[in-house]
Amino acid sequence: MAESAVRFVIQKLNDFLTDQAYFLVGVDEKLRSLRTKLEWMRAFLKDVDAEYGENERVKLWVDQIRELAYEAEDVIDFYIFNIQQQGGETSAGVMQYVRRFADGVKNISSILDVGKKIGEIERRLDQIRENTSHFGLGNISIGGEASSSSYQIQKQRVKRAPIVEEADVVGIEDETNTLVERLIERDARLAVISITGMGGIGKTTLAKKVYNNIHVKNSFDFQAWVYVSQEYRVQELLLTIINCFTFLPRDEMERMTEEDLRRKLTDYLKDTRYLVVIDDIWARDAWDCLVSAFPDVKKGSRVLLTTRNEDIATYADAQSTPHRMRFLDESESWTLFCKKAFPGHLASTCLPNLEVLGRKIVGKCGGLPLAIAVLGGVLSRKQKSVNEWEKVLSSVEWWLNESEDSISAILALSYYDLPGYLKPCFLYFGAFPEDSEISVGELIRMWVAEGFLQPRGEEKMEDIAEDYLEELISRSLIQLAEWKSNGTTEKCRIHDLLRDLSISKAKEERFLSVYGNIVPSSPNTARRLAITSGQVSKSVSLNRSTLHIRSLLHLSRETEKLEKPQLKFLWGAFKLLRVMDFRHLSLSSLPDEIGCLINLRYLCLMDTHLERLPSTINSLSNLQTLDLRGTNIYMLLDDTWKMEQIRHLLVERKCQISNSMPLHFLSNLQTLPYVEGGSWIEEGLEKLTNLRELGISGHLNTALSHSVCKLVCLRSLFIRAGVGNSIPAFSSFSNHLHLYKMDLIGSLEKLPDIHEFPPNLTKLYLCGSKLEQDPMGTLEKLPYLRILTLQWGSYIGKEIVCSGGGFPLLDHLRIQLNDFEEWRLEEGAMPNLRFLQLNLCRRLNMLPDGIRHLNDLQELRLLRMSQELKERVRENEGEDWFKIQHIPSIIIRRWIKS
Repeated sequence: MAESAVRFVIQKLNDFLTDQAYFLVGVDEKLRSLRTKLEWMRAFLKDVDAEYGENERVKLWVDQIRELAYEAEDVIDFYIFNIQQQGGETSAGVMQYVRRFADGVKNISSILDVGKKIGEIERRLDQIRENTSHFGLGNISIGGEASSSSYQIQKQRVKRAPIVEEADVVGIEDETNTLVERLIERDARLAVISITGMGGIGKTTLAKKVYNNIHVKNSFDFQAWVYVSQEYRVQELLLTIINCFTFLPRDEMERMTEEDLRRKLTDYLKDTRYLVVIDDIWARDAWDCLVSAFPDVKKGSRVLLTTRNEDIATYADAQSTPHRMRFLDESESWTLFCKKAFPGHLASTCLPNLEVLGRKIVGKCGGLPLAIAVLGGVLSRKQKSVNEWEKVLSSVEWWLNESEDSISAILALSYYDLPGYLKPCFLYFGAFPEDSEISVGELIRMWVAEGFLQPRGEEKMEDIAEDYLEELISRSLIQLAEWKSNGTTEKCRIHDLLRDLSISKAKEERFLSVYGNIVPSSPNTARRLAITSGQVSKSVSLNRSTLHIRSLLHLSRETEKLEKPQLKFLWGAFKLLRVMDFRHLSLSSLPDEIGCLINLRYLCLMDTHLERLPSTINSLSNLQTLDLRGTNIYMLLDDTWKMEQIRHLLVERKCQISNSMPLHFLSNLQTLPYVEGGSWIEEGLEKLTNLRELGISGHLNTALSHSVCKLVCLRSLFIRAGVGNSIPAFSSFSNHLHLYKMDLIGSLEKLPDIHEFPPNLTKLYLCGSKLEQDPMGTLEKLPYLRILTLQWGSYIGKEIVCSGGGFPLLDHLRIQLNDFEEWRLEEGAMPNLRFLQLNLCRRLNMLPDGIRHLNDLQELRLLRMSQELKERVRENEGEDWFKIQHIPSIIIRRWIKS
């Protein structure tokens, strides 16, 4: 990690010497000398960090270098801050400016003071370098061979790491079957079944396997899943369960008390047979707060708990025997290890000479799945050679000898094995609440703003960040939670044991402090402060000295109202912030002082109900991300806009762009998911050539078609026509090679021809299109389409025909068409379809014969269909039953009377 801190300062020095050269008279040589010495140190640190790990003497040496890197960063950042505060952004009148600047600077009185501070840092750096022999580290050489080769590997690394699905598990089939039987047995009472075992043994993995089991899905009317963890809010838990069953508008959710939510949930469940999974519960109090919302109406409902504490399992249901998870046996352990060490290959891929070493490594894990997966992830990145595997085995043995806790030792080894560029990214996961699902888009935007990423030529930082995340997933340090239709990661999460490791190492290295319900009594000395629960005002009140803090993150769902005086204090105290996330705080307005945070790269005000932005926000010239979702700001961007670095602008759907907005200031913009249409489209939408995500609703005109067709970097496109408006015809998307997702809501003159669609489209949503011609004849020719939704009014004809060989990769199909009467599904169509949902197709009274040829279909949902269709699919009796009897999961609900 020290290597990453040093690298970050080196990059800052490079930028500083290039962009601010005219303000460095007299100290430029000192800064260049400091940069050179830091480059030497960085080359050495790359090897030391991995080889010496927890060696106390080396840790002290590394800590000293890290502290000097942080000091250098503070000197540089505060000097830049004062330059910009004094308006020193032009090179005119340098000497006159320096005299004026010296009068106004309070903390660094003059440029000479900067020189003195840098000189002192250099002197101490030389002293550390001279003392390396006392630490048993040998001599530091310039540009060591290991560093050079490591750099070259990183520079050339363009192939993305493969992702192994988390469903790729072993050794729990027997346990899955046992739990499925216990869940679906016809015991009428509300029973609580618990899965118990130590951390890392696979309780959540087993619960997911059971939760998604076809027989379980068929046995319950409704299912819900909620993570509890050690820090929880009852209101949030209840909301999470309710949202699994139904949708609550945001304003309604916010008005409801905890008791209101409990009643709402009880009312919803009282006439159903339901299954609720409560994952990772730690305390009896948490159970007491939830159990009263689960009605027992003698329908055989179930609650499935996972916990490390068997006392909680017994407390929740004394009549139910807890299911104690077992460790993997030798054969199962080896199979899991090979899946992780050789992703995408068979276990036989392991050469005999490596298998001997591999089995020794696996034997050190004691059958604990998390430890096996993590070590497999370490070896997946190593050369498949005896020498490399022997090194790993030696490291495992050393770590186990040094630690009383084997799982902690193995996890620590996996951290120290990370390359320097990945360590800050891994530590950053400690900032997120325990057991939370993390939006990859948000995570990547934070990483970019923090400056964690090493440039790779002309490649976008966001793409490099995706690669970093995929590598962490392939190492089994991060879990994939949800896919996008194009195969990239939508959401991810981190195991709580690995999160504990990230928090521990982050604190040790002054990288991050995490404040929960219990706020530490001592001030924070880390560079970043994350509040996962509790109050912002209470947390920051401890920090009298705050200039070292670069990130302030409120990632809790707890609401707290901050008044202007408190906000003014924050802006004044945290002058050098790069990242500020104030989601879920109640803010009616922001003080003008926010414009002083000129170092800010990331500002999230999501769900704050903010009503306006002060004009001084335009002073944030370095801002890359502005997140205003969940606010009441509906007019944005006028002729005062000067934030030229903005890359991601996330606003409410009704937000409008001023017609006077000079759009060339948005040339770096990549994300604009929701915005109202208007004449600004004609003025310059086509200039936003870096856009990857675009969403426009309301008034649309032909200029939209012309402009969008020029935005060839698009990956996701959302268009919603306003009342009385239609979606203009698009000429062609054939050049949009990256466009994988399209949502078109509104009347279409016609469906584009097959050659006019994006060639790599994987997800399409149509609603209100009013197509008179069957769209399937065109859509079935899209070679990579995986998810298709035909919603209300997208097609107003009566017959749909799907030809043999059509839809070769379609995986999910949802149809909700009121006028739809007949469906002809030829044999050979949709060969890979796994999920089919028909909803409110009131005139469809018979399923197509071809459905019986859909051999891969795993789930069929018939929702609110006609009574006649209900009779035809009656189990073992209906005329259409033979067509669907091969489908493992059939869900039929809410019939509409004819």
